[in-house]
Amino acid sequence: MIDGISFVQKELLLPIISGGVLVFAAFIFKEWQTRNKGRFTLNAIVAFITLFALILIILEPSKEVEVQHKQGLLLTEGYRTALQDSLESVYQGIEVLEYNPKQSVRRALDSLTSLVVIGDGVAPFDFYKFDSIPTSYLPNEITLGITKVKFNDHLVLGDEFRLSGTYAKSKSGSILVLQDSRGNGLDSILLKDKSSQNFSLKTVPKVSGDFIFQLSQKDSVGKVLASNPLPITIRVKEPIRVLIVNTFPTFETKFLKNFLADQGYEVTVRSQLTKGKYKFEYFNTKASPIYQFTEGSLSKFNVVITDTETYFNFGKTVKNRFEHRIRENGLGLFIQPTELLFKLGIAMPYFSFKSDGVNEVQLPNSTVNIEKYPFTFNETFAVNAIDSNELGKLSYYKQLGLGRVATTTLLNSYQLLLQGKDQAYKSIWTQILDKIVQRKEQAVAWQWQTELPKVGEPFSFVLRTGLEDFQVLNTEEKRVPLLQNANVSFKYSGTTYPKKAGWNTLEVEGDSTTQFSYYVYDADDWKSLSASNTRAANTKKFGKEIKENKTVMLNRPISLLFFYILFLLGIGWLWLSPKLSSQS
Repeated sequence: MIDGISFVQKELLLPIISGGVLVFAAFIFKEWQTRNKGRFTLNAIVAFITLFALILIILEPSKEVEVQHKQGLLLTEGYRTALQDSLESVYQGIEVLEYNPKQSVRRALDSLTSLVVIGDGVAPFDFYKFDSIPTSYLPNEITLGITKVKFNDHLVLGDEFRLSGTYAKSKSGSILVLQDSRGNGLDSILLKDKSSQNFSLKTVPKVSGDFIFQLSQKDSVGKVLASNPLPITIRVKEPIRVLIVNTFPTFETKFLKNFLADQGYEVTVRSQLTKGKYKFEYFNTKASPIYQFTEGSLSKFNVVITDTETYFNFGKTVKNRFEHRIRENGLGLFIQPTELLFKLGIAMPYFSFKSDGVNEVQLPNSTVNIEKYPFTFNETFAVNAIDSNELGKLSYYKQLGLGRVATTTLLNSYQLLLQGKDQAYKSIWTQILDKIVQRKEQAVAWQWQTELPKVGEPFSFVLRTGLEDFQVLNTEEKRVPLLQNANVSFKYSGTTYPKKAGWNTLEVEGDSTTQFSYYVYDADDWKSLSASNTRAANTKKFGKEIKENKTVMLNRPISLLFFYILFLLGIGWLWLSPKLSSQS
């Protein structure tokens, strides 16, 4: 049905009408001077109609029409022609569109009532373009290659580099090889003839710096079939100062302090003997007892480890000092769990738990079993898992300003040492401390949001800083617009579009010490992994069920033939009228 009239050239409406009024006024003025010759009224009417027709020809009028059944089919990379043909035969008249992430499809989508996406799917950064239209996704079959991968890309010199993943539709005879930046083989695994094969590779890097390892696939004679980069950053271990505070000595603390001391941490332990009396122990550091938790005393440490009873029995003033150091100076706080931790409820400001009834779990990618409290974290409570690939989502941290608060559901982790599983124990505590420990005092803390940055695609990041009136520069030394968080004044987010593959940088203008490095992959890197991630994201976003049609209003152009005829007849009469007047 027709609801109204609009114009294609809306932006010209005011100037065209204004010009038409001026032209008509000039015509009336001219005709008024020769009105005694007759036909003044007729000529004025014809002139008005002619100008009106000309104005409509320029503005291109359209009428609003309600459309209820106009489906679209969006073809994305890797789509199957057979599926396209099948859909076109089922849905007669379906409009076929081709997806290109570098071109906008929003105008084409505006005329559709629903959309079906086939192929590997739409890039996640384009999802917002489809919010206004019911969209369904029919995913591709899993393609051959690596579909999952996980590796620790930031290491401390001496730590083990670990890589794990899944290879889909593997064929026997070929091998996956982990290579260093010079192409030397570090570890390998033989692929078998399986629909899906998990793999795990590891090595211990010998030098610090930024490196590009490679994960290569080779055939039985050593020919490289595929190779993908693994960017890693290896830093020299910094002196880390740890304060452990307990109401009473525990076996967990006994083994933990010895482990930290052996790893080179500067450790101070305070255990309460009686009210007002404490026992102090020092490892790799000078004796300096801590009786009061003041701003000055807390500033001496990078991280504080304390049990639940001790921390939540602190007075409000002391806890405020802890939180101030965490938020403003990046202090890390780890709360050792006890049964009290899971009974605090709303009195626990950092975490929320729910019962799962599980008292023992197997760590991912290992055969190691470990005790835990029968609870799990409530992930909707704005918390982040600490390397879930290694710890199985048993440990979480919460960001508080520049610092972090962490805890775990693990119970009696020291038993791993008693069982001779030193590497598992080291991995657990290294991962936890690496996530929360305060490094050098930094003016800016960076965090990237894009999992696989590609050339020409948006790279999103978050930074936290107390700086004011600053600008961020990208690799090309161009300023990156920042959006300040309305609730957290020192938190900013931004997006840049890297133009070259390899290591790229972000830094605060005029301060090279704030430089942040990230790796940008080439378009052909990790193709099977990117396709797998995109398929999963599209399935989660759109779902597989064909959506109900919506009703859309389309502006269909009105035929201009009638207005052209009016204009030609009118202009012809105005040309002929003076000649007829002169003859009479």
